[in-house]
Amino acid sequence: MHIIIFTDTDLDGAGSALLLNRLYEGHDVITVETTEATILNEFKSRWNTLDHFDKIFVCDLCLNEEQAEAINRDNVVVIDHHELHVPFASKYTKAKSLVTGYSSCTKLIADKFKSKLNLDSKLEALINLIDQYDSWSFDFPNELEPARLNAIYYTYNKPKWEKFITSFKDGLHEYSIHEKNSIKLFFKKFAEQLNSPKFVGNVKGYKVISTFVNSHINEVGHYLVNKYDTDIAILVNLDKHLVSFRKNPGCKADLSVMAVNLCEGGGSHKLAGGKLTEKFMNFTKTFQPLQ
Repeated sequence: MHIIIFTDTDLDGAGSALLLNRLYEGHDVITVETTEATILNEFKSRWNTLDHFDKIFVCDLCLNEEQAEAINRDNVVVIDHHELHVPFASKYTKAKSLVTGYSSCTKLIADKFKSKLNLDSKLEALINLIDQYDSWSFDFPNELEPARLNAIYYTYNKPKWEKFITSFKDGLHEYSIHEKNSIKLFFKKFAEQLNSPKFVGNVKGYKVISTFVNSHINEVGHYLVNKYDTDIAILVNLDKHLVSFRKNPGCKADLSVMAVNLCEGGGSHKLAGGKLTEKFMNFTKTFQPLQ
């Protein structure tokens, strides 16, 4: 069989690719890193060759209605866990789809194909760490193992999935000296991100803290809500004109609503993001410097 996998560039996307490569081991498999912003260009650039593939997997990408309609082909299989993707699953009249709210795409694939993947304890451990990191269902910074795995992935050169599969195809292992150094470097850069000015505000009864970041969004966001006992962290990347939202696990706010309303973005109730818009800038005018 000839397989092509389009998957997200993050750790969950790499985990999804690892499992699908394992599922189709022995077949001709091509893996392509992409994002929601580039998936249509990836399809268009390969349009004349896509019919040659028996299966085209599209994984861990929160597609909108236009994108869903554009990739709706007989040989496409869409697998995704983002809640905002679910309403558009009905657009896949030709493609097969497994689109449902889930903790991570890696975990969704592992559970769906469990009987065929022959997962041992090391692979199960790897899947659990990816799942915990993508859903942020661990107590950072008191619990670090999911973040350590992401730190190793974060330092890979592109295509990151390729190095990840080479290193972790047999599951979680004792980290090498090089991998341990990658973790140290990651957390050093994380600490540097905490030096930016911080601002606080109140949004519909929720305590909000905001700061500027260039990277380490998950780690900085969850560190801030824990350290300063706030409900929501807003991370602004001025270089890329992007805004990210993270929250305290006990907070009931739906971050995807904030991202859609303020930043023309999306996400889930736990984590979301979008563009640095004029509406967002006006929204933050009531914020005050952290004393």
